[in-house]
Amino acid sequence: MLGLIILVGLLQSWSIALSILCFCLISAVMTMGANIQWGYAGLINFGIMGYTALGGLAAVLVSVPPVREAWQAGGMNMILCIFIIAAIVYGIKFILKKYKKSNKRTYGITFVIIAGLILLRLISSPAIESIEAVSPATTGFLGGIGFPIIFSWIVGAFLAGALAYVIGKIALGLRADYLAIATLLISEIVIAVIKHEDWLARGVKNVIGLKR
Repeated sequence: MLGLIILVGLLQSWSIALSILCFCLISAVMTMGANIQWGYAGLINFGIMGYTALGGLAAVLVSVPPVREAWQAGGMNMILCIFIIAAIVYGIKFILKKYKKSNKRTYGITFVIIAGLILLRLISSPAIESIEAVSPATTGFLGGIGFPIIFSWIVGAFLAGALAYVIGKIALGLRADYLAIATLLISEIVIAVIKHEDWLARGVKNVIGLKR
């Protein structure tokens, strides 16, 4: 394999050879992780692609400079939405801890979720439209923090660890097919959010000027 990569570098381009080598290393790391989980622990985890997607998201959030016009258009509203999501989660946990299983607890959780989603919709929709309208051909998203891309390794690890914690809390008590379905679902949710929320990292569009 190494000989073929060197041959590509000599006959075509060392940039192409380096790209192939990077993909090989990424695939090797993913294979090692799958082998530890499936081979040694016996846990069927299809959430690996979600972790990979978060690694790609980390590269954008870390290395791309912030788009000031987009932040002025709706950045603060999106930060407010993050606090609202945290408040929804805290409210649900508070109700679960405060009240025993009853209709009152069910109605309370339902009210918190519905009210929170309506509030999120009212705040986020205008902000997203404003952000994505800022030079949609080149930006149309909030950008990142403008750090060297090497820091994306650390950020990507933290994001993947946070997702693994969520998956563990939700699905680790499941076994066999149920664990596989749960991890696949969570992974697809993460990928769908990254693909369709253009304000976050341009979705499926190219991010121009991303350093290697």
